Amino acid sequence: MKHIFLTAALVGSAWVAQAQKSSFYVGGQAGFNSTTTTVDNNGISATTSKLNNYSFSPEVGTFLTNQVQLGVGFTFSGSKQETPYTVGASASTSINRYGGTVYSRYFFGEGNFRPFVGVNVSVLPGNSTVESGGVVGTTTKYSTLDLGANLNAGFGYGLTKRLAVVGSFGTFGFQRSTSNQKDGNIKTTTNNFGLNANTLGNLFTVGVYYTLITGEKQAGN
Repeated sequence: MKHIFLTAALVGSAWVAQAQKSSFYVGGQAGFNSTTTTVDNNGISATTSKLNNYSFSPEVGTFLTNQVQLGVGFTFSGSKQETPYTVGASASTSINRYGGTVYSRYFFGEGNFRPFVGVNVSVLPGNSTVESGGVVGTTTKYSTLDLGANLNAGFGYGLTKRLAVVGSFGTFGFQRSTSNQKDGNIKTTTNNFGLNANTLGNLFTVGVYYTLITGEKQAGN
């Protein structure tokens, strides 16, 4: 079995190399991922599944104090998984989500390197479409809702006065996902709670942060 991965991502956000009260920033992250699984059987190669994901999450925020950061992110994401059949159309599942995340971080210390702890809360409504494929295929549509919250930790490293790199680790979280079948009575609810629940994005993310408006100056600036 062979797995072929194609990943392209652009991550940007905003942070202050030396955080200042009343600083404002804009930014966000965008990404695309494509996965293809191929099975080789006696020299005959066949694709068994394809998965494409994309996401776009602009954000705005400010520093309430030199240590406390508050921001809002807006998320648009989608995925499509296909399973080819020998006869007839491929089976597929498409999911689209849109919504927002509110987050806050507390930074420790001063200087270019600053660790932080944070909390995120997200609400992501959306929809999904399932096509059974085959010779006589059926299409079923669902409305979805994802609610999540997690604690995270990370660090910020200031490259310049306005530019910094920030790494964030998802640690402990909760996610509740609900799917309601349209034109039907089927409702599915999934709860995920615990360490590395991975409720709001990847377990580890890295962002390049830029501040548009600086606030109060600190000593030495």
